Amino acid sequence: MDVRDRPVCFGDALHLLRKRTGTTQEQLAALSAVSVRAIRDLELGRASRPRRETVRLLADALRLDPSSRALLESSAGRPAEDTTLRQLYEEGAAAPPVPIGPITGRRTDTDVVCEALGTERLVSLVGLAGVGKTRLALAVAERVRADGAAAVVWLSGHGAPGADRPGHPEHSDRAGQPHDVLRPWILDRLSGAGPVDDLAALIGDRRTLLVVDAHESSRVLREPLLRLLDHCPGLRVLTTTREPLLLRDARTVPVRPLSLTAVGGSGSGDEHPPAVALLLSRLRYCRPVLEPTEATVEAAALLCGVLDGIPLALELAAAWFPVYSPQQLVPIARESPLDLLEPVFGAEGEAGTDLRGSVRQSVAGLRPSESRLLRALALHTGALPLDLAAERLGMAPAETRRAAHLLVLRGLAAQECTADGGAALTVLNLVRSVLLAAPAPREPLPAASRR
Repeated sequence: MDVRDRPVCFGDALHLLRKRTGTTQEQLAALSAVSVRAIRDLELGRASRPRRETVRLLADALRLDPSSRALLESSAGRPAEDTTLRQLYEEGAAAPPVPIGPITGRRTDTDVVCEALGTERLVSLVGLAGVGKTRLALAVAERVRADGAAAVVWLSGHGAPGADRPGHPEHSDRAGQPHDVLRPWILDRLSGAGPVDDLAALIGDRRTLLVVDAHESSRVLREPLLRLLDHCPGLRVLTTTREPLLLRDARTVPVRPLSLTAVGGSGSGDEHPPAVALLLSRLRYCRPVLEPTEATVEAAALLCGVLDGIPLALELAAAWFPVYSPQQLVPIARESPLDLLEPVFGAEGEAGTDLRGSVRQSVAGLRPSESRLLRALALHTGALPLDLAAERLGMAPAETRRAAHLLVLRGLAAQECTADGGAALTVLNLVRSVLLAAPAPREPLPAASRR
């Protein structure tokens, strides 16, 4: 359910804030000069529109901090909206969620995106589901906040930022969290439910980084984002999406899987490739007595190769470590890598962990030329030169290049160079497995063959 469908009522907000301060209804009545009966009626919803003076007395008695006071006033429907929202904005009420663990192998990517935001005002992280776009955006947002370069506002097309992404949980109470007020208000303005000029006035000329995670589920935000950029000179926008963002002046940064090649020498702390380092760290957590022998490291590297170095795929595979060693998982992965993508925890297909379903969705959304090229890649062993692919498929070279470009940006295929310097593509193992597990779409007969 979208957070905008869960309004915060005054009774819920008062009850939550009173409980947080450890104050009973009787104590609050004594401190505020508001009767116990009135407080009880408010919390039970029998009275939902308290007088402004009543709200002030209760807030003073509870000694609320500015953001909690703004929340209570907003839920009462009494304050000047502009004052409340500005207070919430200044308090960082729509700040990014705090990730549980550290980021692996994305130092250079973080540097690149931060550098891009220093000169560009609209940057889009694009790539396959599970490749780590949200985690990279969180790393960028955290660096921006730590440097004091700008305020950070985090929005999500999923309704609750990061709530359905492994490793990025954000606690959200039914009533009473400040972002329950500010975030839906911002989303309303961006989605057309309210005037975007109100949001532009709130941001003004403040230096702000607005992060829109999972942008593909919020396509209506595009034009309002452009208007915001036109009216707010200090605004930078960072989006994450599975497809290239079709906006003018948007800078696209493809997010690749974790590298399968070591980037440092022995003793540098980076002796293992980032993908292997991630998998070995999960093995250490699950089975600390298992020594990382040469055979174990080799098996981990093989698993990473079969799973393309995609962080979510590695996390799902690592969930089996309490039962299977890396060596035992290798033959399973080689025979059917999709079997390792079944979520161990929670229901099958749980949001944020159904990588197989996400890949299928990305493949299903391809245009005919892209789908044909992708299937040709899946049936080819090794890298397929684009000129050879065009010849096999009977496609024009320009059409083949456009299809290849979009497949690479979406993260479904990877680009390689041929010996003569030409362009060639390979398909990811997981994408190949999904394609070969599904029936090929029926293609129309050539015009000459129709009767």
